[in-house]
Formats: sequence, structure tokens, C-alpha cells
Amino acid sequence: MEWFSLFISQYGGAAMFLFSFLENIGAPFPAFPVFVLAGALSAAGQASLPVLVAGAVLGAVVADGIWYDLGRRRGKRVLFTLCRISLNPDVCVESAVDQFHRRKAVTILLAKFLPGVNAVMPPLAGIAAVPFSLFLLADSLGALLWAAAGTGLGRAFGLEIAGSARTIQGGMVWVLAAGLVAYLLWAVGYRVFLVKWYAAPRIDADDLHERMKGENTPVVLDLRRDEYYDHGDQMIAGSFRLRPATFHRFAHHLPRDRDLVFYCT
Repeated sequence: MEWFSLFISQYGGAAMFLFSFLENIGAPFPAFPVFVLAGALSAAGQASLPVLVAGAVLGAVVADGIWYDLGRRRGKRVLFTLCRISLNPDVCVESAVDQFHRRKAVTILLAKFLPGVNAVMPPLAGIAAVPFSLFLLADSLGALLWAAAGTGLGRAFGLEIAGSARTIQGGMVWVLAAGLVAYLLWAVGYRVFLVKWYAAPRIDADDLHERMKGENTPVVLDLRRDEYYDHGDQMIAGSFRLRPATFHRFAHHLPRDRDLVFYCT
């Protein structure tokens, strides 16, 4: 695994650009540990710290710029693609949109340090039509903080880390592999748990229509995503509109003595 540190030492900023670009474009590759190792190599005199940081920042900004452009041109379809790995893609999209609109500049600036946010932030900025100059400034500052934090840690503990580079490199491979396996097992297991314990019986349109005529009528909730609701805002008579991402805020207000019927797309 010595080739890893040799690659960083030889190509410097270009290597950092590559690793940073891979993570921010969506590849399952953690760049931050590489930044720490690169900082350690700079402390040992094997690479230039400013060049390393510049390469990492440029790689992140280029990748984010691509996602920004895709979000600007293709809208929420890009988010649905990114959220497919979520346990609930609808809520993933809605929650991301809600959180981004509340604090746009701060989200862009700190996205690199927020797990799960960094992937959806650039296309969200494009969808929200954030001016590219503002996006570029905030994203560049955020990438600079991210790269400086990683390389700074490596620089601070440089001699110890550089001396153990081979162990660190091998460890990163195993940590990455173990993390991916653990995530897949958790995601599948949790999905099975949700289906098993929270599954609800289905009701067809005719049965619902008959029950709506009775005395103890059910509460009907429209949980369609915004994009479907906006294109056809007609609702079942007597139903209530709730967005998937905000359902948990109103759940405790729902009556406990009546059946609840949910419908979506």
C-alpha cells in the first residue's frame, strides 16, 4: 500500500483533486482520511501543504458545480436519484428541500461537515436558483474549511502519522469496506423491521367511498409529494393535505378514535 502515499507525494494537488472530486461527485470514497494522510506527508516534507489544499478545494468545487448545474437543469429528479439509497426517498427529498430553504448560505458553507447533506446540497442550490456567484463563494469557503481541517490534523500529528502511513492506508481500506457492509445490513434490516411492525392494511377506492358515507368516517390524509400535488391539486373530498416531510410534526394532533387513511402517488 506504499503506492498510496507515493501517489500523493508525487502528484500532490492533482491527487487531492482526484480524491476530493470522487467523494463529492458521489463515489463511496471518504476523502477526509486521505486529507489527514496528505497533511502528514506535508509535515514530513514530501508534499506542499498549500498545493494539497488547493487541489482538494478545486476538486470539491468542480464536482459540486456539476451537481449544481444538473439541479438547475433537471430539478428534483436529480434529488430522487440521490435519495434512492434512503429508507424513505420521498421524505428524504422533502426534508432536504425544507432544511435548505430555511438556511441556504449556512447549509452550503457547512455541508461538507454534515453527513448526508453534502450529497444533496449542490443540486438543491441549483433547484432553488441560488445565484451561482453566491453558491461558488460559499461552496469554495466550505471546501476550504473542509480541506484545511483534514490536512491541518495531519500536519499537527504529521511525524506520527507519516511514520505509520502503511498501517493507516491498509486500515482505511478495511474501515471503508466494513462501513459499506454495515450500512447495507442496517438499511435492509431496518426496512424489514419497518415493513413488519408498521405495515397497514390497504383499502380500495370503493370501500373508502362507502365508509365516507357512514357516521364514524375515517380521517383521510393526502401525502403526495409537492411535484405531484402542484400538477394536480384535486383532493379526495374531506381529506387533509400533509407533506411527507412535515407529517411527524402533526402526527400527535391526529384523532385516536378514528381510522386514518393515507394516500399518495
